[in-house]
Amino acid sequence: MCAHLLRGFILSVLLVPSVQAKDACLRIAMPEIHVSPENMAQYRRVMADAGLCVEPASLPQIRAVAALRAGKIDGVFAGQDDFPELVDIPVVPGEVILGKLPGLLIVRKGPVTGFDNLTNEVLGVPLGATWPRKLIAGYANIVRVPRGAEMLKEMLREGRIDAMLLDGYSLNWAGGVPDGYNAIPVATITVHSWLRAEFAEHIPKFDQGTRAYLKAVQEEE
Repeated sequence: MCAHLLRGFILSVLLVPSVQAKDACLRIAMPEIHVSPENMAQYRRVMADAGLCVEPASLPQIRAVAALRAGKIDGVFAGQDDFPELVDIPVVPGEVILGKLPGLLIVRKGPVTGFDNLTNEVLGVPLGATWPRKLIAGYANIVRVPRGAEMLKEMLREGRIDAMLLDGYSLNWAGGVPDGYNAIPVATITVHSWLRAEFAEHIPKFDQGTRAYLKAVQEEE
């Protein structure tokens, strides 16, 4: 009797951690342009093929930063090079460059040729966008918009803002430069995926899955 109990106890100690390790998933924040059910399922699938379980979640970057600091997520699909400074916790980047995007000032055609030419124009910025942080430091007349590119374009058409800042991908996703406006490059944004530093050992598999996901998305376009 005692021998059977001892054997059962040993087996439970040996087996339970392996089940937990097998079931553990990295919680990854995804930006709004990647949160369709099809994209989320595809992201899970390619990461599983690479040997990594992930659970993607739709979070704008400002919420992803807070969630990462609080330990509620384990990484982000996309963050620029100043991400470690932004989150202020140890994080490691994947080696895959998701892209080098232009940061663009969208302003009505006319005398404005750069950010320094703005005086008191009402400037729309996507809520949670981090790339313009240093650029807009000290500029007072800013409106932060929660629903990204489409809402910014709507506000521009309605005259509620005079100009807006968007990365090139988001601008193209929202239909491009509005008629009567110019897109002026004001920054270059290099984007990687990131994990909390304690998951650094997973970076090779994470990179493999990221490459496969980017390839699948490109093939669909």
